[in-house]
Amino acid sequence: MTAALSQVDARAPRFGQALTATLAAAGLVLADPRVVAALALVLATAVLTRWRVDAWASLWRRVAVPVVGPPAEREAAAPHRFAKLVGATFTGVATPLVFLGGSTAVVGYALVLAVAALAALGATTGFCLGCRLYQQVGFFRRVGVV
Repeated sequence: MTAALSQVDARAPRFGQALTATLAAAGLVLADPRVVAALALVLATAVLTRWRVDAWASLWRRVAVPVVGPPAEREAAAPHRFAKLVGATFTGVATPLVFLGGSTAVVGYALVLAVAALAALGATTGFCLGCRLYQQVGFFRRVGVV
Protein backbone atom coordinates (compact mmCIF):
# COMPACT_ATOMS: atom_id res chain seq x y z
CA MET A 1 0.00 0.00 0.00
CA THR A 2 1.36 3.42 -0.88
CA ALA A 3 2.14 6.01 1.77
CA ALA A 4 -0.66 8.20 0.40
CA LEU A 5 -3.19 5.45 1.07
CA SER A 6 -1.83 4.44 4.48
CA GLN A 7 -2.02 7.96 5.95
CA VAL A 8 -4.85 10.50 6.00
CA ASP A 9 -5.21 14.16 6.84
CA ALA A 10 -6.15 14.04 10.53
CA ARG A 11 -9.18 16.29 9.87
CA ALA A 12 -10.60 14.24 6.99
CA PRO A 13 -12.22 11.42 9.02
CA ARG A 14 -14.27 13.89 11.09
CA PHE A 15 -15.43 15.54 7.87
CA GLY A 16 -16.52 12.16 6.52
CA GLN A 17 -18.21 11.30 9.80
CA ALA A 18 -20.14 14.57 9.66
CA LEU A 19 -21.34 13.78 6.14
CA THR A 20 -22.24 10.22 7.12
CA ALA A 21 -24.15 11.42 10.20
CA THR A 22 -26.00 14.03 8.17
CA LEU A 23 -27.05 11.61 5.45
CA ALA A 24 -28.03 8.92 7.97
CA ALA A 25 -30.06 11.44 9.97
CA ALA A 26 -31.77 12.61 6.78
CA GLY A 27 -32.69 9.00 5.99
CA LEU A 28 -34.15 8.63 9.47
CA VAL A 29 -36.05 11.92 9.58
CA LEU A 30 -37.45 11.49 6.10
CA ALA A 31 -37.96 7.72 6.59
CA ASP A 32 -36.69 7.41 3.03
CA PRO A 33 -35.08 4.11 2.07
CA ARG A 34 -33.48 5.79 -0.96
CA VAL A 35 -31.39 8.02 1.30
CA VAL A 36 -30.29 4.97 3.30
CA ALA A 37 -29.41 3.19 0.06
CA ALA A 38 -27.44 6.21 -1.16
CA LEU A 39 -25.41 6.27 2.06
CA ALA A 40 -24.80 2.52 1.84
CA LEU A 41 -23.65 2.96 -1.76
CA VAL A 42 -21.22 5.76 -0.88
CA LEU A 43 -19.69 3.80 2.00
CA ALA A 44 -19.63 0.45 0.19
CA THR A 45 -18.04 1.97 -2.91
CA ALA A 46 -15.12 3.21 -0.83
CA VAL A 47 -14.69 -0.20 0.79
CA LEU A 48 -15.09 -2.23 -2.40
CA THR A 49 -12.66 -0.06 -4.40
CA ARG A 50 -10.11 -0.28 -1.60
CA TRP A 51 -10.47 3.47 -0.91
CA ARG A 52 -9.67 4.58 -4.46
CA VAL A 53 -13.24 5.79 -5.07
CA ASP A 54 -14.22 7.47 -1.82
CA ALA A 55 -16.78 10.26 -2.19
CA TRP A 56 -16.11 11.72 1.26
CA ALA A 57 -12.32 11.80 0.68
CA SER A 58 -12.80 13.38 -2.75
CA LEU A 59 -15.05 16.08 -1.30
CA TRP A 60 -12.51 16.69 1.45
CA ARG A 61 -9.62 17.07 -1.00
CA ARG A 62 -11.47 19.09 -3.64
CA VAL A 63 -13.76 21.29 -1.53
CA ALA A 64 -12.54 21.51 2.05
CA VAL A 65 -8.74 21.49 1.73
CA PRO A 66 -8.67 24.55 -0.56
CA VAL A 67 -10.61 26.39 2.15
CA VAL A 68 -8.91 25.09 5.32
CA GLY A 69 -5.43 24.53 3.89
CA PRO A 70 -3.07 21.57 3.75
CA PRO A 71 -2.84 19.18 6.69
CA ALA A 72 -0.59 19.98 9.61
CA GLU A 73 -0.55 16.31 10.57
CA ARG A 74 -1.39 12.93 9.14
CA GLU A 75 -2.45 9.77 10.92
CA ALA A 76 -2.94 6.10 10.17
CA ALA A 77 -5.82 5.47 7.79
CA ALA A 78 -6.50 1.84 8.79
CA PRO A 79 -8.60 2.50 11.94
CA HIS A 80 -10.79 5.00 10.09
CA ARG A 81 -11.20 2.63 7.18
CA PHE A 82 -12.28 -0.12 9.55
CA ALA A 83 -14.85 2.26 11.03
CA LYS A 84 -16.11 3.04 7.52
CA LEU A 85 -16.32 -0.71 6.84
CA VAL A 86 -18.51 -1.10 9.92
CA GLY A 87 -20.73 1.78 8.73
CA ALA A 88 -20.93 0.24 5.25
CA THR A 89 -21.90 -3.11 6.75
CA PHE A 90 -24.62 -1.63 8.96
CA THR A 91 -26.11 0.49 6.19
CA GLY A 92 -25.75 -2.36 3.71
CA VAL A 93 -27.77 -4.63 5.98
CA ALA A 94 -30.23 -1.82 6.75
CA THR A 95 -30.99 -1.00 3.12
CA PRO A 96 -33.05 -4.06 2.16
CA LEU A 97 -34.73 -4.02 5.57
CA VAL A 98 -35.99 -0.46 5.19
CA PHE A 99 -37.18 -1.18 1.65
CA LEU A 100 -39.17 -4.19 2.89
CA GLY A 101 -41.11 -2.01 5.32
CA GLY A 102 -43.10 -3.12 8.33
CA SER A 103 -41.26 -4.50 11.33
CA THR A 104 -38.14 -5.18 9.30
CA ALA A 105 -37.91 -1.46 8.53
CA VAL A 106 -37.76 -0.76 12.27
CA VAL A 107 -34.68 -2.97 12.56
CA GLY A 108 -33.16 -1.32 9.47
CA TYR A 109 -33.74 2.17 10.79
CA ALA A 110 -32.29 1.13 14.16
CA LEU A 111 -29.08 0.19 12.35
CA VAL A 112 -29.11 3.53 10.53
CA LEU A 113 -29.66 5.28 13.88
CA ALA A 114 -26.57 3.53 15.26
CA VAL A 115 -24.53 4.71 12.26
CA ALA A 116 -25.88 8.27 12.62
CA ALA A 117 -25.18 8.40 16.34
CA LEU A 118 -21.67 6.96 16.14
CA ALA A 119 -20.72 9.11 13.14
CA ALA A 120 -22.06 12.22 14.90
CA LEU A 121 -20.12 11.29 18.03
CA GLY A 122 -16.94 10.95 16.00
CA ALA A 123 -17.53 14.16 14.09
CA THR A 124 -18.25 16.26 17.18
CA THR A 125 -15.89 14.78 19.77
CA GLY A 126 -13.25 12.91 17.81
CA PHE A 127 -14.15 9.64 19.58
CA CYS A 128 -14.36 6.94 16.93
CA LEU A 129 -15.83 3.67 18.21
CA GLY A 130 -14.94 1.86 14.99
CA CYS A 131 -11.33 2.99 15.46
CA ARG A 132 -11.40 1.65 19.00
CA LEU A 133 -12.77 -1.66 17.76
CA TYR A 134 -9.96 -1.80 15.21
CA GLN A 135 -7.42 -1.35 18.02
CA GLN A 136 -9.06 -4.14 20.02
CA VAL A 137 -8.92 -6.52 17.08
CA GLY A 138 -5.23 -5.65 16.71
CA PHE A 139 -4.68 -6.43 20.39
CA PHE A 140 -6.33 -9.83 20.01
CA ARG A 141 -4.18 -10.54 16.94
CA ARG A 142 -1.00 -9.64 18.84
CA VAL A 143 -1.83 -11.98 21.74
CA GLY A 144 -2.76 -14.79 19.33
CA VAL A 145 -6.51 -14.99 19.96
CA VAL A 146 -7.43 -14.25 16.32
